[in-house]
Amino acid sequence: MLKISRKITALCLTLVFSGALFAQETLEPKQLLEKMHDAKDQLNYEIAFVQTTPVNMESLRYRHLHADGKTYAQLITLDGVPQEIIQRDQLISYFQPNYQAFSITGSNIIDSLPAIMRSNLDNLSKYYDFINIGRNRVADHVVQTVRILPKDDFRYQYLVFIDEQNHLLLRSDMLDREGNLLEQFRVVNLYVGDGLNELSNYLNNIVFPPLLNEQAGKKSADVKLSWQPSWLPSGFKLINSGREKNGDITIETQLYSDGLFSFTLYSANTLIPNEPENAWKQGPITFYSETRGGKELTFIGQLPISTAKRIVQDIQLK
Repeated sequence: MLKISRKITALCLTLVFSGALFAQETLEPKQLLEKMHDAKDQLNYEIAFVQTTPVNMESLRYRHLHADGKTYAQLITLDGVPQEIIQRDQLISYFQPNYQAFSITGSNIIDSLPAIMRSNLDNLSKYYDFINIGRNRVADHVVQTVRILPKDDFRYQYLVFIDEQNHLLLRSDMLDREGNLLEQFRVVNLYVGDGLNELSNYLNNIVFPPLLNEQAGKKSADVKLSWQPSWLPSGFKLINSGREKNGDITIETQLYSDGLFSFTLYSANTLIPNEPENAWKQGPITFYSETRGGKELTFIGQLPISTAKRIVQDIQLK
């Protein structure tokens, strides 16, 4: 009788556990991504991760904490010369060797962290399909895997691996259209809990460097340029534009993003007339340049070479 009772109990527990897993599996891909956004902003956690491309690898640590109604975060390199970015609520400061420390205003540290962690999912869903492709395992955690697939042939794709329990992003793979890896973010150690209170004490005692001249940045963003791309992949919008002098050369820039990928266009008077087009790719970054009408037009960003070439060749000069 006791054996039968144990078998019934085990069967009930199995059914309950299976039901819980089934409930997790029924989440739509966009719901998983939304939960990832919530977890990134609301949990107290620490991750050690590596960011790799075919030619480079970096090891970093990111810590995130809510305390006394404020958001604290810290991103530091773990190898080589120490570099640190810290956030205290809406103030983000950069500390790098051989450069003067500075601060900017912002709601997130964005350096070295995948753009999908802060993307507008409603906007992305217009240009990408979200597809749940099942379970995997990252850093000894069970994850749900979501493919972010563009609805056109002009950009790359993503795989994201979301912790099934706490919904933090544990891995993301940027892939080209053939499925080759361009860049990977991979968590190797994860802590979630309230043991990070010393971080707020540390950051509250730091003397933050001065803010950059934000007024100058606003003026730069309002610059109206005489050249514009006449074609862009759907969803890419102008983020800002600017003009700078480098000796006798004036360089004009336009930054575009669709919320997941970004690129910058440059225009400058050419020093070498009739220079042939120049193109190369390193990991996720594409470089394409050509001269036209006495201008050197350059693309640098996260799109395939064929897309970069079409964008540059369709720039209208006035």
